[in-house]
Amino acid sequence: MIGIATFFLIAFGIPWAGWLLVRDENMSLWLFPLFASIAGFSAAYAEGGKEGLKVFSRRVFAIAPSVPYVLAGVALPLLLGLSYLLTMGVPLFSMPWSPAAVLALSLGAALVTGPIAEEFGWRGYLQHRLLNRFAPFWTALIVGAIWWVWHFALYRASVFASPVSAFNFFAYLVTWSLFMVFLVESGGGSVWPAVALHWAANTHPSVLQSLLPYVDGGILPGGSKGSLFYLGAACAFAAINHRFFFAKRASGSVSHATADNSFKPKPLRGSA
Repeated sequence: MIGIATFFLIAFGIPWAGWLLVRDENMSLWLFPLFASIAGFSAAYAEGGKEGLKVFSRRVFAIAPSVPYVLAGVALPLLLGLSYLLTMGVPLFSMPWSPAAVLALSLGAALVTGPIAEEFGWRGYLQHRLLNRFAPFWTALIVGAIWWVWHFALYRASVFASPVSAFNFFAYLVTWSLFMVFLVESGGGSVWPAVALHWAANTHPSVLQSLLPYVDGGILPGGSKGSLFYLGAACAFAAINHRFFFAKRASGSVSHATADNSFKPKPLRGSA
């Protein structure tokens, strides 16, 4: 329990204190979110000391097994966005490729402010921990809900000011949470697929705007727009891959202190 307690104390305590007490936009976007990832490393250390932190770091930073899933994470939000626009009747066949589109794909700042700042906590530690007790589908819902609540202090006057926009934001985060649990576990527990997907999710509206400058920005997906379409796609993906999403790991198959458990997808048992 010390690991979980450490994680929530740091992941929520410091960012929420900052967002509620400090009125500085740069700190709100660049500094305070970092404590979600810091919480993951701190929790691993609290549970297993230096060896636990070493094993955790090896798993979350692993590159080789995660490369195809990183590429999938980058492509997925853009494909979902294009699919959503097709359902809205937007013609995509005359898509103009331009330098602006290439520029939009290199939005480096968006890689730090959310993906790297958060994912070593949410997907690196918390998701990995919860998979000891829950099937991937339920783990994704729990992490998605906690991730949603975590944003409250930051977006309390905007996204959370309306029940409708708050629900749409919840659906949007759960969508990515479902895809992330699949990509991260398929990549052996490496967090890079989640970082890639988080970055692409944050930037794909800007990419679509660059690719499709003739489309009214009011119908471009992102945030609350298209969230139910995205969630439906994620649930369909979970249904198709039900053997993965509704199977529970064998008890005790995951440990932050055992290197043998750190690089491979863990054995599953049962199927709903």
